[in-house]
Amino acid sequence: MRSGHGGNEKEMKQNHSRKRNHDNRGNHANYGNYTNYNEYVPGRKERANYYIASIAGLAFTGWLFFNSPVAMALLALLAYPLEKKWRKVRADARKKELAVQFKDMLFSLSASFQSGRHMREAIEEARENMREIYPAGAAINTELDLMSRRMGAGGESEREVLFDFAQRSGNEDARNFADVYYTCLTTGGDLCGVVNRTAEIILEKMTIRREIDTLMAQKKYEAKLLTIVPFMILLYLRFSSPAYLEQLYTTAFGICVMAAALGAIAAAFVWSDRIMAIEV
Repeated sequence: MRSGHGGNEKEMKQNHSRKRNHDNRGNHANYGNYTNYNEYVPGRKERANYYIASIAGLAFTGWLFFNSPVAMALLALLAYPLEKKWRKVRADARKKELAVQFKDMLFSLSASFQSGRHMREAIEEARENMREIYPAGAAINTELDLMSRRMGAGGESEREVLFDFAQRSGNEDARNFADVYYTCLTTGGDLCGVVNRTAEIILEKMTIRREIDTLMAQKKYEAKLLTIVPFMILLYLRFSSPAYLEQLYTTAFGICVMAAALGAIAAAFVWSDRIMAIEV
């Protein structure tokens, strides 16, 4: 009887483990069983949509610049290495969204500390407050639910939970907050005052970030427009004066000119993207 019961219990645990791993797959990379915001792992459908769009765009570029099936196929192969860049863009966007939500969470924690709450109570209050601000599927709501479960049923300490969140989020402000909280906890510092000051610093940084984004928005639009213009010109010539481009498609010199033009466009796009990637 014991052997049968032990076997059933082991099988139930294995099934639960498989179900938990399956539930954690999809739009997130997992840090253990928890979301790692430093990486972005798309679902099958999203990844398929990326490859369809990128291969179509790259093949179109090969047709437009070289009018060659070989060039279309070679450029389409770039979809695979470019996936890394696409994932980074998606991960950065998700981290930026989480940073905004973390700011609101921090203000909620500050208000709770001023009322004499401890960290666990403050997190529970922040959990309720964030549900009123953000939808149920928002990252901050998911993280606060996870913190509550880990500190409750999981029996983990506030320090472990906060440091784990800070590491997974890739957010410098979250890491600073976790360090400050642990320091105040061990030295008996003014936790309420430190949290308030940390919140003020984060708000100042986000204000500067918004001002920079506003100033750079027009420049980013101009950079994208300058990247698209050569494609529009070539497309217009392809349909209005195809004979005008014939030499560029049929001679070695013309192919070299088109390759140099495409390379210059790509280099200019990468260069402008790096210039406007200002960190605060």
